Amino acid sequence: MSESPRVTMADSLLASLVAILDIVALERLQGGSFRQLGTEYPPAWFTQAFHEADPGAPVTLVQAFPALDSFLSEAEVFWQGTAYGRLDGEAFVVAGPAGDNLALMPIAVAMQGRHFLLIQRVAGFDERQHVFQRAREQALSHEAVVRKIDALRQPFAKLSAVVSELATSDLAEAQRAVLARASSELDALRRTLDELPKLARGASPRGR
Repeated sequence: MSESPRVTMADSLLASLVAILDIVALERLQGGSFRQLGTEYPPAWFTQAFHEADPGAPVTLVQAFPALDSFLSEAEVFWQGTAYGRLDGEAFVVAGPAGDNLALMPIAVAMQGRHFLLIQRVAGFDERQHVFQRAREQALSHEAVVRKIDALRQPFAKLSAVVSELATSDLAEAQRAVLARASSELDALRRTLDELPKLARGASPRGR
């Protein structure tokens, strides 16, 4: 980070606003360095990242947040070719001051001939990740049940074929009565199987 020049009142108001929103607003200077807008102290997670990167020594933005490296390359192209607009990056996770996972979202902004980088804390990221994980686990569990159901269809078809073959055989009256009951039960089971979920077309019948 370079030393900050004189901060304008507009920059100070902006910095106060983004501090409330838990955002760090940086401006890209000539040469590729960044300065924080305003005089507000940055959030604890931002300061901690710089201290942990290399305590007591000058640290660049990418050293403090290695996950920004790829996005900053995209942002440079964006800033060079855009006079006004924004470029949203992918959220990345760092360790927060309390040791929890902290999701951050980088945003590059081009405006009035100036280039800005916003790093915004994504509220509720851990909770959403937990919901997504639970949904994924439930989807995998459902798929496992469907595969088990599908595994029953082939032996059921073979059993039905055997019963159909027996029906054409020379059987005693009592045997035919037993076979009729078995056929009736198979028909009921077939209707139940037909109502149960099936594997999606093209899906492998074996689990991964």
